[in-house]
Amino acid sequence: MTERAYRLVIGISMILFLFLQWDYAMDIMLALLLMEGLTNWRIPILVSRLRYPQGKIKVTDSENTQCTINYDAERMLRWIIFIFVGLGSVAFTSQLWFFPWFVGLMLLLAGITGICPTVMFLRRVGMR
Repeated sequence: MTERAYRLVIGISMILFLFLQWDYAMDIMLALLLMEGLTNWRIPILVSRLRYPQGKIKVTDSENTQCTINYDAERMLRWIIFIFVGLGSVAFTSQLWFFPWFVGLMLLLAGITGICPTVMFLRRVGMR
């Protein structure tokens, strides 16, 4: 599973959970994103390692020789998603109701097009 496919799955499921008002499913998704942000055990890498256990495929992070911040952009993306969706669906539900919808739509579009402006910005700032 690639990061692009993972963004598509997260975006579709987030919009579906919001539309059907499944608050517990959103909480589970937030816990998953928090776990990925804390541990850097990303689901796409774990799935690839389970599918190809003997090293048939080499899963590496993109190497940027000019990175100044030793932190992964995909990991920071998980933190940003957790913060925005957490603020919009848990903390300030009536004031910031559009944050989870916006994040879900942007993840859906990033999964379809393969272009994630947040990751591009984080890499431009200097993250791996």
